[in-house]
Amino acid sequence: MTRFSVSGDEEDREGPSLPRYKRRRSYSFSSESEDDYFPRPLGRFADDYDDHAFTPSEPQIQEMDPEEDEDDEVVKKEEEEGEEEEEEAAYEEGYVSEFDSSLMGPAPTYGSVATNRTEKSIPVVLTDPDVLDCCICFEPLTIPVFQCENGHIACSSCCTKLNHKCPSCSWPIGYNRCRAIEKVLESVKIACQNTNYGCKETVTFSKKKDHEKICTYSACSCPLRTCDFVSSSKQLYLHFRSVHMHSALDFEYNSNFSFTLKDSDDFLVLQERYDDVLFILNSNNETFGNMVWVSCIWPCTSKGFFYDLLAKTDENSLRLQSFTNCTPDRVDIRPSTGFLLIPKDLFGSCGELKLDLCIRLDD
Repeated sequence: MTRFSVSGDEEDREGPSLPRYKRRRSYSFSSESEDDYFPRPLGRFADDYDDHAFTPSEPQIQEMDPEEDEDDEVVKKEEEEGEEEEEEAAYEEGYVSEFDSSLMGPAPTYGSVATNRTEKSIPVVLTDPDVLDCCICFEPLTIPVFQCENGHIACSSCCTKLNHKCPSCSWPIGYNRCRAIEKVLESVKIACQNTNYGCKETVTFSKKKDHEKICTYSACSCPLRTCDFVSSSKQLYLHFRSVHMHSALDFEYNSNFSFTLKDSDDFLVLQERYDDVLFILNSNNETFGNMVWVSCIWPCTSKGFFYDLLAKTDENSLRLQSFTNCTPDRVDIRPSTGFLLIPKDLFGSCGELKLDLCIRLDD
């Protein structure tokens, strides 16, 4: 007959092994009572239960069948394997429970340095915008960057111009690369200087200068002396069409149009009828005549537009075929080539000359 004992003396002398309770998870917050955890004995020992209340320090002892013991071992092992699989799956998914979050430390805040390589970039403010410029030519540094033995840096073109001699300390320069600065140049990205005019490009610092040479949002100025409007070329064309519509001569690409140039005119503004692009017919009064050429108000440097200019009178004619100079504003500097020199006697007694012009647009 099976015996049950609740006294410490009998427990020390004999009795079966302790029952194996199901292991409880560390994050379980069940609110069981002592009566639920320590079951009430049945049968003739019910009266003893009233006289001897069980406490957590006095566990109930009962005899278990060897087969049931083996079954409990199998169930326990399966539960442990299942928990290990769940933990591995959670780890692979990058999941961290609220009870293990303390192991990961606090999450990085905005503007802090990332603690892993998957973190996004952080904003950096350069208090000195010239810190990444060459100290010799004052242009933005481009890769490769060289340094002398004393740490002075210079771009490759300056090293060649200075015959590989550092201007600060006279040590050789142009043989040792400055890898640290090169990595900074590769990683630092900067917004285009024409952000205020609509450009949204963000480029690496070493390519900033190349981008701004071809940026279509470069600032362009109104060619009229009495107007100080500055904006992108597109906004400038619209401004001139709406505000100075009577100050320009309309024309169409690939079509001849005639107009009169006075001897006293410094320039004439031409505007294409559909694209609204602005062109300038410049006239520079010299001793032997007037130098005449065509330029274009364009945001970036390009080869320009091909044009055919013809100056004619009843007896004589002069022709120039050339490409326009593209500039962001009107300039008074005369070109060294690509102009038409018109003698003063062609203007006649009234000081006027008829010109025919055709500006071509490549298809």
